[in-house]
Amino acid sequence: MDVKSLIESGLLEAYALGECTPEERALLERMLREHPELRAELEAVERVLEQVAQAYAVSPPPELKARILEQARAEALPSRPPKPSETGRLWRPLLGWAAALALGAVLAWQLREKTQLAERVQALEQQAANCETRLQQQGRLQAIVDLLRDRNTRAIVLSDVSGGSAAKITATVWHNPVRAETVLDINTLPAPPPGRYFQCWAIVAGQPVSMGMVNFRGSDAFQTLPFRPDAQAFAISAEDNPNGNPTPTQVVLVGKI
Repeated sequence: MDVKSLIESGLLEAYALGECTPEERALLERMLREHPELRAELEAVERVLEQVAQAYAVSPPPELKARILEQARAEALPSRPPKPSETGRLWRPLLGWAAALALGAVLAWQLREKTQLAERVQALEQQAANCETRLQQQGRLQAIVDLLRDRNTRAIVLSDVSGGSAAKITATVWHNPVRAETVLDINTLPAPPPGRYFQCWAIVAGQPVSMGMVNFRGSDAFQTLPFRPDAQAFAISAEDNPNGNPTPTQVVLVGKI
C-alpha cells in the first residue's frame, strides 16, 4: 500500500483513535518510519480529532495522549504542515459532523413549530367549542322567551302544603299544551335541606307520575320536564334518594292546572 492509498483509507484516523487491528498497526508504524509525510498527516489528524473532542466536551481516551507523547519521544521525526489537498481531506469528517448537527437543529426547529401549531389548533378548537356553547345557550334562552311569550302558556304556581309555621315556598311551572312543552322555573325554588332531593311529579288520573329530579347544578335557570298532555296538576316532593323514588315520600308543593 502506498502513502496516498493509506491516507485515503481512513487508517490514520483509526490508528489515532486506537481502533486498528495488530496487523494494521504494524503496517502503519512501518510506513510512518519510512515516510515522514505520513507522520505529518497523522499529527494533523490527531490535532483535528483533539479540536473536535474539545469542541464537544468529549474527553479522548486517557491512553491516547500518553501513546502520542511516547511515540513523539521515540520517533522525533521532522514534521511539516499538511498540504492544502491533505487539509481538505482532514476537514471532510468535520463537514459530515457539521451537516449532522445542522440537520439536528432543523429537526428540533420543526418539532418546536409542530408543537406550537398543535397548541394553536387546540386553542382554536376550544374557542370554537365555547362559541358553540354560547350559541346553544342563546338558542335555549330564545326558546324559553318564545315559550313565555306564547299566549297558550300558563303559569302553574306550586304552593307549599307543609302547613308549618316556617316561611312558605313556591315554585312555578310553565305549561303549554299547544307547544307540548313544560318547564320548571328553578329560580323560584329554594334548595332542599341537606340530605334531601326534590322530585317532580305530574298528577294523572289522580296518580303521581314521576317527571324526574330537580337539577340545581345546571347553568340553565329553566329545567325542561317531560310533557304530559293528560296532567291535571304538578307537584314536588322531598326525597332521601338522589335518584328519586317510585312514589312521593313527602309532598311539599302542589299546583293544579
